[in-house]
Amino acid sequence: MRCLISSCFLSLSLVQAAVATPPPKPANANELKMRIYQQIHNSPAFRDGQVGVYVQVLKTGRIVYSENALKPMVPASNLKVVTTAAAMDLLGPDFRYYTELRGGPADHGTLRGNLYLKGQGDPTLCLPYVNPTGPWYFFAKQLKEKGISSIEGDLVGDDSAFDREYIGQGWFDRYLLDSYAAPVGALSMNCNVVELTITSDSVKTEPTSPGFQYQRLYKTGGYDECWLTRDRNSEVTMVRGSVAPGSVIKRTVTVGNPGTFTLGSFMNILKTNNISIGGKTRLINLGNEVAKCQSAPLIARYQSPRLKDIVAQVNKESDNVFAQHVFKTLGYKSRGQGTAANGEAAVRDFLRKNNVSDDGLVMVDGSGLSTTDRITPRQLVGVVEIMWRHRHGQAYVDSLPTGGEGTLTSRLGGLTLRAKTGTLDEHSALTGYLVSSYGQTLGFSILVNNVPQTWYGVELEDKILHTLAAWDQPL
Repeated sequence: MRCLISSCFLSLSLVQAAVATPPPKPANANELKMRIYQQIHNSPAFRDGQVGVYVQVLKTGRIVYSENALKPMVPASNLKVVTTAAAMDLLGPDFRYYTELRGGPADHGTLRGNLYLKGQGDPTLCLPYVNPTGPWYFFAKQLKEKGISSIEGDLVGDDSAFDREYIGQGWFDRYLLDSYAAPVGALSMNCNVVELTITSDSVKTEPTSPGFQYQRLYKTGGYDECWLTRDRNSEVTMVRGSVAPGSVIKRTVTVGNPGTFTLGSFMNILKTNNISIGGKTRLINLGNEVAKCQSAPLIARYQSPRLKDIVAQVNKESDNVFAQHVFKTLGYKSRGQGTAANGEAAVRDFLRKNNVSDDGLVMVDGSGLSTTDRITPRQLVGVVEIMWRHRHGQAYVDSLPTGGEGTLTSRLGGLTLRAKTGTLDEHSALTGYLVSSYGQTLGFSILVNNVPQTWYGVELEDKILHTLAAWDQPL
């Protein structure tokens, strides 16, 4: 496995970062440790915050540097390192999500009983993977080909694979209308975001769905000063302010309920294709109706891209919404329902199975967006080491950005590494793999908490990695 991953690393360009006056190279490993110690203890990040560092040679297990390595800290998006590793282990890189259409039997063009849209948590019903409504046209076509033009019963959305706690614990209210903190459900589409086109006369939404509720509370006339609000436990978005005549204002906002939003969009496409619904459009009643849906005849099935592609989106672009879907999928596949508690339990199973302590671990989400999350630098490097030796390790390593790519676009472009960034207000983190000039692959994690500027953490992380990358002797 080391050769496989090292060959991936070594295919990258090795360009030494230009520095005006490079410091002399340490003469031995002890001096290397002292250099890193001084970088940490002389940094504003150490002076004003907390720093945890753990670096290990992956082949030999030798500890290169350790400071606060067993201290549970806020990981920010470095938690995605754990979520995606556990998913690759439990589900495998070729796992796919399925969205199913179930119901029947049909008689003379009418489907008797309810028509069920059953979700499994697919996050990819969005661009660039597919036009968000594309699967609904596919399902409508399948119904037409079976001669079905009317539904006798209800159109039911089965979102039971996940719970209906759409928002992560500890997510701040100020996040909740922004796409990076969109709610997550087993029935989701368009990353659970809509675009509003607001004029003095109307509000139009894309994608359209009666499951997205809004109220027009803005005035016509005056200056364009338009904003959106929604209470935490409400599904209704308020459009406020003022819109001048002739103005066209664009706003993007998250939805209140992923299941009703998705199901409403599907209902629109059925009606567009002249397929009538005799009953109501609603989400499934949790309990006996879930089993009834599962036993109903399968009409059509839509499949997602492979998990390894989804994991790459999570890690390269630090996609919170995709990460949350993967996290709840861990809970669903391991314990029968996608909840935060079940997702955390699946991660603990993964760590313990691979002899990594789960002491101090707190995962209330899979994205790291919550400041309630906790993990130690040692645990993060433990995950990195597991995946370095794992049967699916190459796909996992490839999912992490290199210097100059993804969330590392403006950082570490001259180093041979794969690493995941993490950034929240007052917190910064970096975890991954680095190849030294000697050719040894190091696993590292640097967590910086409670600093007045996240830049303090970024600067320290980059200094430490440049020092390690320049090391040209065996460790």
